[in-house]
Amino acid sequence: MKKLFREPLLHFLLIGVALFLVYDWVVDDERNNFASGETGPQIVVSAGRIEQLASIFAKTWQRPPTKEELQGLIDDFVLEEVYYRQAVAMGIDRDDTIIRRRLRQKMEFLTDDTASVIEPTEEELATYLAEHEDTFRESGTYTFQQVYFNPEKHGDDPEGYVAEQLTKLRADDGKTGSGQIEVGDVSLLPTSLKEVPRRAVDGTFGSGFSQELDKLEIGQWQGPVPSGLGFHLLRIDSITKGRLPELTEIRPIVQREWSNERRLAVREETNKSLLQNYEVVIQWPEQTAEAPDEATTE
Repeated sequence: MKKLFREPLLHFLLIGVALFLVYDWVVDDERNNFASGETGPQIVVSAGRIEQLASIFAKTWQRPPTKEELQGLIDDFVLEEVYYRQAVAMGIDRDDTIIRRRLRQKMEFLTDDTASVIEPTEEELATYLAEHEDTFRESGTYTFQQVYFNPEKHGDDPEGYVAEQLTKLRADDGKTGSGQIEVGDVSLLPTSLKEVPRRAVDGTFGSGFSQELDKLEIGQWQGPVPSGLGFHLLRIDSITKGRLPELTEIRPIVQREWSNERRLAVREETNKSLLQNYEVVIQWPEQTAEAPDEATTE
């Protein structure tokens, strides 16, 4: 039975049924509301509608409405219906971007709700985790020291200058900061970082800087290593590799991502299915239509 509920064909069948029921409900409601006689159009406030109004009031105020309050809710609903019908009759709803977007949003809610009832199996989640390792892999951490050099302060060959400073650091056996040797330029960058995740390293030194750290050996000064800020001499003390957690550790996160991907897939297929019912004619403005021809003749 669970396998049946995971079939894409069933998803679209459920969506179709939901859309049909909503359409049928709207049409029946319109038939009832617009039923006309000698007295003109009717507004029928059904018992179900009254129960709904009372329920909404109770959820908001944590108590049922009094008789007078309920009558006020009904009067307000009737007035809202009158204004709605009058607006529709006047065509105010046509070509209104806000209304169009709201109606599209409600239709998308229907398809999303249908997709959300599908529950993944453990095998599906395990497969999804394996296929999206990069999404769920925990970042490695870096512990290192760095010395910064501003390229604008060291002539035409700043990289060569930094390489000379590397020789001094290595000769000093990495005792920079002890007062025995002064190397580098003043900056707001930290000189020592401990167990910093990859994202934080890239956020501090620039995108891709952590990848440069992965290329370095542990335990000695190396460089120069460029960044978006300048050049650096680096001493890597330790690098902790990232790990892929077990499914049991992050199951809610994996299921959330799996469900979101399934929801998007169902919506895409629904869009394709709906578009098949229409012939789309795009009437380009004259200057827009001529632009490709002009570009071709040049």
